[in-house]
Amino acid sequence: MTALGTVTVLTEPEPDKADWVGVHRVPYGTEVTIPEGPAKGFVIGETITGPKRG
Repeated sequence: MTALGTVTVLTEPEPDKADWVGVHRVPYGTEVTIPEGPAKGFVIGETITGPKRG
């Protein structure tokens, strides 16, 4: 199966630089856990996105 892309989670914003310190990329279809901030520990997976499409 060919990868369908990536998911990027941005954390630790730097408004003065219009940039982000934390950039986490995972293959599409992979669970992502929010690493920082108010949603720390929240998992974005099939429960949120639905089953993998292929």
